Amino acid sequence: MTRTTRLCVSLGINLALTGGLLLAGRAAHSTGLVADAGHNLTDAVAILVALLASLLALRPATERRSFGYHRATILAALTNGVVLVLVTFSIAWMALYRLLHPQPVHGGIIVVAASLSIVANLGVVWLLTEGHEDLSMRSVLIHSLGDALASAVVAISGIIALVASGPITERVDPIASLIVAGVIVLEAFRITRSSLHVLLEGVPSDIELSDVRERLTAITGIREVHDLHVWSLSSSHRALSAHMVVDGDPTVSAAGHLLSKARALLEDEFRIDHATIELEAASCADEHPHP
Repeated sequence: MTRTTRLCVSLGINLALTGGLLLAGRAAHSTGLVADAGHNLTDAVAILVALLASLLALRPATERRSFGYHRATILAALTNGVVLVLVTFSIAWMALYRLLHPQPVHGGIIVVAASLSIVANLGVVWLLTEGHEDLSMRSVLIHSLGDALASAVVAISGIIALVASGPITERVDPIASLIVAGVIVLEAFRITRSSLHVLLEGVPSDIELSDVRERLTAITGIREVHDLHVWSLSSSHRALSAHMVVDGDPTVSAAGHLLSKARALLEDEFRIDHATIELEAASCADEHPHP
């Protein structure tokens, strides 16, 4: 099953879940189910954005977009993270209001609806597991995992409402909503931060420039590396630019061999698939005060 098909099926499941949970939430007077519906709606938006971004990223590079459209997936992840934060805060506000103005809930409806939501969301998680290292796909996957957790918490609150008595039966539902909101918003902040790091062309979190420099200078014939920059085009594409000072005055053939070894090392050890390297016989580091 292709990524596009997985996203389309997941989109349909989330749209159906949103409508069903809203109806169940109104019938049960449950903020937890409404909160779950809100998260599923953001999932649907997240999947739609990721789907459009994936299709856009497949477009070839042009004279005006020489790196292609790989950043589209990062923009999708950033959008999803921001939307999820906003929706989560709105759900938390609604839960706080219900805490101050408690209302009886129908535990049976909550348990059934939340249980069906758990199954559906776990199905979406299974569909989206392949390709989860892509930041855009990971953001959608986290949405769905969060919804499965949210549904589990809501189901527990429904069980408590069925078996308990007293004020707790009216407050356990909004408390469940607040717990879910707290868990989801933390991951939303992480996704947003990671997206901004890529857009600001930060060095990937698993790479240290000193390690890259050390491994390159370990190649026989390379004496020094400076003006070294590493950044991400997307979650699956990394780029590098650097100046490398070589020993002596190598022939064109020898220089080409050094470049091939350097590029192979960068791809094998650091997953850098686009490297722009300038060879120098003498260092120009004093003229370029960069890393």
